[in-house]
Amino acid sequence: MTPEPATAPWDDDPDGASILLATGRPQHDLLVIAEPFFLTELREAWGRPASSVRLSFLPGVSAPELDGQEDALQSYEHDGFGVLIARGRTNLFEGQPVRSTTAFARTAAARVRAALLVTRATSVGGAEFKDFLPIGDHLNFAGTPLFPARGVVEAAWDDDLTARLATLDGVREPGLLALVPGPVRPTRAESRVLAALGADGVVTDSIAEAMALASRGVRVAGLAYVDAAADPSAATGQGAAERRVGAHSADGFTRRPAPDVVRAALERLAVRPDAPGEE
Repeated sequence: MTPEPATAPWDDDPDGASILLATGRPQHDLLVIAEPFFLTELREAWGRPASSVRLSFLPGVSAPELDGQEDALQSYEHDGFGVLIARGRTNLFEGQPVRSTTAFARTAAARVRAALLVTRATSVGGAEFKDFLPIGDHLNFAGTPLFPARGVVEAAWDDDLTARLATLDGVREPGLLALVPGPVRPTRAESRVLAALGADGVVTDSIAEAMALASRGVRVAGLAYVDAAADPSAATGQGAAERRVGAHSADGFTRRPAPDVVRAALERLAVRPDAPGEE
């Protein structure tokens, strides 16, 4: 039996009323959390958003402060499909507690059906520079609870959504990502340990947000873009992505620009479950 959603008294807006107020839409079919770098193709493809507000307008949500992140939340209508896009996030290594770093996800959960989280990853030997990996599973080495909850809950990545991402051109087979607190990239010793455990790379965000959403009944998928590599001499093991041949590798794998891949991912997931060919 699936536990009740992990809402708790510390959720500033458990019903997501602030999102309804900000967008005028009671429900979005897809939530996307990604930095602007990955979203440059959307304006030309989808036009202007139906509404746009600051992320920090929402109760308990802090304005993203890292370079490349934006304090912006946008609502799009795409072929009758509602898409909510957060153009920034807060990392654990910025010094804020998990209550703050997952505040947006916990608020959005009541107003979205599915979610795509796009992040950057450091390879520990199982993935190559500029690879895109759907997140098949994760290891939690953050050293802190992923999000506040009343008790133990169930949460996992959605296999069907992950499989859809793996069929995209320019995307590898699903990989195993390790969540670390950062901000220091893995040392040689850490990389060897993580690679031996089967990890393809490490991330410092997205995992906690994804599991907070999943624990509240949202179907969740993730895409990790490998933008750096740990010391190549450190990785003596093979990660999951290295052991498996990518879905498009039989005839030679071709990388695509990151914004193109993310746009294709949004459009692949922005299809209703009962649409022809999607079940």
